[in-house]
Amino acid sequence: MISKIKLTLIILFIKVFIPGLIVAQVTVTGTITDFDDKSTLPGVTVLEKNTGIGSISDIDGKYSITVPKDAVLVFSFVGYKSQEIVVGTQTVINVVLEKQVELLDEVIVIGYGTQKKSDKTGAVFNVSSEEIQTVALQDPIESIQGKVPGVTIRKSGSDPNTGFYVNIRGASGLSSSTEPLYVIDGVVGVNPTTIAPEDIESFNVLKDASSAAIYGSRGANGVIIITTKSGKKDQSKIEINSYLSVEQVSARSRLDLMTADEYRAYGEKLGITIRDEGFNTDWQDEIYRTGISHNESVAISGGNANSSYRGSISNNVIEGVIKNSGKERTIMRLNAQTKGLNDKLTLSMNLANTIEHNNYVNYGSPGADGTLFQAFQRNPTLPVYNEDGTYYQDPTPPVNNYSNPVAILNDIQNERDAKRLLGNLKADLEIMEGLIFTLNGAYTRDDDEKWYFEPASNGPLNGEGKGERTYNNSYSYLAEGFLNYTKEFGDHNLNLLGGYSFQEFGWDGFRAFGENPSSDFTQSDNLGSMSEVEPGDIRSWKGSSRLISGFGRLVYNYKNKYFLTGTLRRDGSSRFGENNEWGLFPSASLKWNIASESFMGALPFISQAQLRIGYGQTGNQEIGTYKDLSLFGITGYVKDPITGEYTVTYGAIQNANPDLKWEVNTELNVGLDFGLFENRLNGSLDVYNKKTTDLIYVYSVPVPPNLYPTTLANAGQIDINGIEVMLSGFIVDRSKVKWKSTIVVTHDEAIVTSLGNEDFPPVEKVYEGWLQEPLGYGTSTQIMMEGYQRGVWYGPKFVGIDQNTGEFLYKKLDGTYSTIDNIEDEDKEILGNSQPTLEIGFNNYVKLFQNWDISFTFRGMFGHKILNATNMVFDNPSYFPTRNVLSSAPERTELQGPSDFSDYFLEKGDFVRLENITIGYNFSFKNNKLLKSAHAYIAANNLFTITNYSGIDPSTIGIDIFNVYPKSTSVTLGLNLTF
Repeated sequence: MISKIKLTLIILFIKVFIPGLIVAQVTVTGTITDFDDKSTLPGVTVLEKNTGIGSISDIDGKYSITVPKDAVLVFSFVGYKSQEIVVGTQTVINVVLEKQVELLDEVIVIGYGTQKKSDKTGAVFNVSSEEIQTVALQDPIESIQGKVPGVTIRKSGSDPNTGFYVNIRGASGLSSSTEPLYVIDGVVGVNPTTIAPEDIESFNVLKDASSAAIYGSRGANGVIIITTKSGKKDQSKIEINSYLSVEQVSARSRLDLMTADEYRAYGEKLGITIRDEGFNTDWQDEIYRTGISHNESVAISGGNANSSYRGSISNNVIEGVIKNSGKERTIMRLNAQTKGLNDKLTLSMNLANTIEHNNYVNYGSPGADGTLFQAFQRNPTLPVYNEDGTYYQDPTPPVNNYSNPVAILNDIQNERDAKRLLGNLKADLEIMEGLIFTLNGAYTRDDDEKWYFEPASNGPLNGEGKGERTYNNSYSYLAEGFLNYTKEFGDHNLNLLGGYSFQEFGWDGFRAFGENPSSDFTQSDNLGSMSEVEPGDIRSWKGSSRLISGFGRLVYNYKNKYFLTGTLRRDGSSRFGENNEWGLFPSASLKWNIASESFMGALPFISQAQLRIGYGQTGNQEIGTYKDLSLFGITGYVKDPITGEYTVTYGAIQNANPDLKWEVNTELNVGLDFGLFENRLNGSLDVYNKKTTDLIYVYSVPVPPNLYPTTLANAGQIDINGIEVMLSGFIVDRSKVKWKSTIVVTHDEAIVTSLGNEDFPPVEKVYEGWLQEPLGYGTSTQIMMEGYQRGVWYGPKFVGIDQNTGEFLYKKLDGTYSTIDNIEDEDKEILGNSQPTLEIGFNNYVKLFQNWDISFTFRGMFGHKILNATNMVFDNPSYFPTRNVLSSAPERTELQGPSDFSDYFLEKGDFVRLENITIGYNFSFKNNKLLKSAHAYIAANNLFTITNYSGIDPSTIGIDIFNVYPKSTSVTLGLNLTF
């Protein structure tokens, strides 16, 4: 009976299952390609899910596998996102794999080496080329704006000839520079404008002292390491990128001044006789234009088993939105690498040359040569030109310094030619397994010439005319040698670094100036035509400094679970006093990879969890040179009563300070890196305390015994406490729609702890935020004072208007009210913060149907107050008709008195701005052997701002003044081709 049952079951299995298995088997073939450049991918693993059946793609990216029809194929490759596809009735399945952006084994660049992203112990933030915005940029550093927590990147206006302000974790210097240190391809101190945005592979930002201490006395303000693109093995490629951009003055930057008809009507309303020449001139239209800019770049790269190369050239032409302002920059770069001695020796070369021409316009002055101020204040009924075509200059100006702004733009020569050179040679020799010796040498040179000329005949300023020629040259030599040793033994991983660095800096230049030219034709090319040259009009200079360093680093981890990094650098700088020329900068950091612990198995949704703690010291030596020495120089010019000739007089211009040293930054950083749901959501949290001591400041000293009334010395302390948060994840992650968002949040607070020491008594108040004319020359609006945040507003407290006199009333210390004339310094109050307490960047990247991509970035700042200095001048009807005013001024009847600084003109600056948006389309060329890929896009910058601030720019830190180059809104069309 049992045998019959077994036989029946066997027959049933054969009839039902075996035919089904035979029918269900299908052979699937296809080609696997890269999403970005459409190149084929060899070595991709193709597996039937939950089985051991598999295949690997060949050198052409082709594969073949036989599986059941209901099988699920899993395609996986190192550095790419895995993909699962149900076979069904398909016999041909072509697969496109996307690169894995957030990869734990991604390599990041740190000082004098690299490490896995998963091994970092300090606050190091990486921005890859895929995340870099390269559309219509005026500066490469702009590409990471809003992408790195703790890094503030901003610019006043859209002048193509000015750079960006970059600050990492708050500004703490008083007299020293707060700019970060830039390291490009291993060369320290290179200007980032030497690089075209298209050539950048990645940014690595060393934010805390434990990671930046390897750069010693130059790392206090953080370090930005830029790596440029290089050629890859067996990947010959030609890349052509081009865009055309149209730029206009943004609506917020254009003042709503009275038109000629409003100007006339307001004069009639007030019963004032105004000067009316019968014209209707919009002076902003006369000085502004639509800027047309374009960029073209070509890069050729390739390589074989032993060598690789990448050469590029880019040309960028930017027309500013103020007429006659602009810039043209050409950047040429060559990166090459070759191997020898059986791959034991690697030789690398980087060569870059930048050629730039700048056309400047005078807009920052509130005087006769200030284009913006003159355009804003000028009577709109006046003409631009006389009947004979010459510029109209008002013969009866209402005030001094009243000029035709169009004449200023067209008649004043203000140009610059600049050249930058970077040459770098590096040799890496593998002495034995794990031990590599590196020699690194570099030479940089920056030089520029400037021409400035104001004509005398019918000149724009009604002056005698003047001309100036300036030349500046700076250079540096770098020579470094260091050993890197890497060893794995069992559960232990060790990396040791030790090295020596020598860098010399030098500069020289001259300036020649004269007035009253005999001819306007030669402009500043023939200064010999100047008939008036005074003593001091001809100057020249030269100087140098050196920095010698020894450094070492230990990196250790146990079972990829517990990590330790320790660094030590000793710097010797010629910039400091003989008693403090050498300094020691230590740091240490620890990390615990919590996710690797066995108890984390109970929390499967946590895919990454790493706790970091770091402590270290860095320095800031950026104070100039010869500041420690007693210097004598020119103090004036005396006319000899006998000969009538001028004699140069000399005297003390600086006291010696042999104890002068660098500012010291001591920082504690605690961080947490995490990933959730198989890293679909990941992020980091950093909390830090940064103490900057030995602040460099100019202190008053008695004369005698000193030769000069001030001395540059170290005294004081500023403490910065901050929190940084980064969250990144996929809002939508489907085969046809992917939307990844990253938000970065920064909060910090800088408190002035001390403004002196036992040798230099504390200064009670350091006054800052000085107003320019016509706002009141010599008026301070901010102070630094012990116990308060840096940059607080300080001034009279506005309480109302005297109903009888119409005068402004302010609060006095005794509780009474008074006019501004009776307000003393002790009556002034802290009126709010000029620094934002919160900064946010919100970055988004969307892929639609494999071909479309959309990226957009929002940026916001909150918690700061801005001085609306534009309203102080142009929203005051009492200035009419001396100057034109805003169309809203007649409604501000309370503003009948002088525009004195008080909290009346302070406004909240909270804002959210759409910085940029780009929409692109990727063309596919599967059967084209020449063209691999094409990407077309349209982009827009500075589209709109959400804010209650009534002034020009809510992203201003401090004083929002009218004579700042206007912000622009741009639209860009571009095309990228890869062959």
